[in-house]
Amino acid sequence: MYSIMNIISVILSVVLIFLGLLLIKKNNKTINKIGNWVEEIVKKYYKVFILLLLLLTIFTSVFKITSLPYGLHVDEAGLAYDAQAIEKYGVDRYLRSYPIWLNNYYGSQSSMYAYLVILLIKMFGFSKLVLRMPAAIFRVLIFVFMYWILRDEKDKFKPLLFAFLFTICPYFIMQSRWALDCNLLVGFLTISECILIKSIQKDSTKLLILSGICFGLSLYTYALSFIILPLILLLTCIYLLYIKKLNFKKLVLFGIPIALLAIPLMIMLLINNGFMEEINGFITIPKLVGYRGSDLMLPNFVENAYILKSIFSADNEEIFHNVYWYNAVPEFGTIYYMTIPFFIIGFIYGIKKLVKSIKEKNFDINAIFVFWFVSVLFCMFMVKIPTIHRANAIFAPMVYFSAIGIYIVFEKVKAVIIPIGLLLTINFGMFMNFYFTEYNQKSEGVYLFATTYLTALDYVKTLKREKVYLDQLLTSEEYIYVLLDYQISPYDYDTEHIVGEYEGTAIEYNFIESGKWIVLEKESAYVAGPDEWIAQRFANEGFKCEEFGIYRVYYYEE
Repeated sequence: MYSIMNIISVILSVVLIFLGLLLIKKNNKTINKIGNWVEEIVKKYYKVFILLLLLLTIFTSVFKITSLPYGLHVDEAGLAYDAQAIEKYGVDRYLRSYPIWLNNYYGSQSSMYAYLVILLIKMFGFSKLVLRMPAAIFRVLIFVFMYWILRDEKDKFKPLLFAFLFTICPYFIMQSRWALDCNLLVGFLTISECILIKSIQKDSTKLLILSGICFGLSLYTYALSFIILPLILLLTCIYLLYIKKLNFKKLVLFGIPIALLAIPLMIMLLINNGFMEEINGFITIPKLVGYRGSDLMLPNFVENAYILKSIFSADNEEIFHNVYWYNAVPEFGTIYYMTIPFFIIGFIYGIKKLVKSIKEKNFDINAIFVFWFVSVLFCMFMVKIPTIHRANAIFAPMVYFSAIGIYIVFEKVKAVIIPIGLLLTINFGMFMNFYFTEYNQKSEGVYLFATTYLTALDYVKTLKREKVYLDQLLTSEEYIYVLLDYQISPYDYDTEHIVGEYEGTAIEYNFIESGKWIVLEKESAYVAGPDEWIAQRFANEGFKCEEFGIYRVYYYEE
């Protein structure tokens, strides 16, 4: 059903574009009358529409946020534990004092999200809601800042269109509902770009410096920002210098906060490339367990070409062999398939405005969005495995250009906005129905989400066994869920052996390599994966089994 709806929507979008061109030539009075009526409605109720869209943005970000997506992603769990440990003990799980970057298992994790969670923990205590709240907050901030720069008393329809598309956008709804650290990049980058645009429009040095601070902070949201931001800033600064909206003095003032905030990260890069030792003190500049500099390569426009499809649809399961359902669902894509023709129109328009701006040496905000989109896309050709979450910063300019494309059609024939709006609303309604009723069931067992692991652990507690063996099934990091569950101190655990207490009974948790039990202890309990040979082995020994999604709890009873 969804596939048929998408095909129909795309066809109707193209038809409406050509119909609009046809109606321009005919100058039909009835069509013009309907168009004028639409324009008057927008002008009259503009503030009401914006407020309703803001409320809808908040609602779609927080409704059932603790249970949808179901479970807890392994990176969410790692981030949650580190945030709690730093807030309570001043160290992360590796006993590093206030690290500027986190070690996450055998890789790395940006620190900005964790420190935002720490602030919320200090105010409200820890909960799953607190863990996921920064993602929801930054979606609202994107709405507010984009409206701020697009607002124009003479033209109310452009900001309204962006607000509408952003509010109903599947990608932004999904990414705002769980705690993936890198997803903050699109929020911080949007704020930085919007303040920069305002500083140019108002010729404000204070806003320019503030923008520099925000760009600098953006570096702490995701490692790929080390590539994306220099590309954006290089293109933007060359452009602004050429059209004389930026001079050397302002460039220095803009660059100082960026450089100062980048210094700790540059030191971290030196440390992780063997030029320096790890710096330990009140603040730690760490040597990462799994430094991921090797993830970058020279641009490969052939092997990574699939990202051009992914950013409109979903991550390709055939390429990754895992279902990245937390990024996007193929039934609806990232920004709805029917918006693709409008994105193309808007992006071509943006390039034309950029060229015109350079020729006439006049500032045009479309130039900023072109540089933004192109920089992120280029970076995706330098990443060994580009995915939607790695390209998260690209979706704000994508929604912007889609809105511009619709606006261009609207300017030509205002009445066409009615069927376009209805089609988008229908798509949104279908996505909401799918997401809030079918998504959890369809995505159960999704890669890296421990959707039923905590449920299995809760059941194990009721068995009152003193010793539990846990199969390292997910990513060899199931220990983190036990740490979270029992609030274990970072000083009191290792990744092979953890002791927790439940209703006065001490439980010893032992982590072992997947499926490698030499002797089965009948007085112990086991949490394992779905392998049938393991199930048969337990059955042969007379163990009972309870299933929790992809996990199975085995125990012996006389």
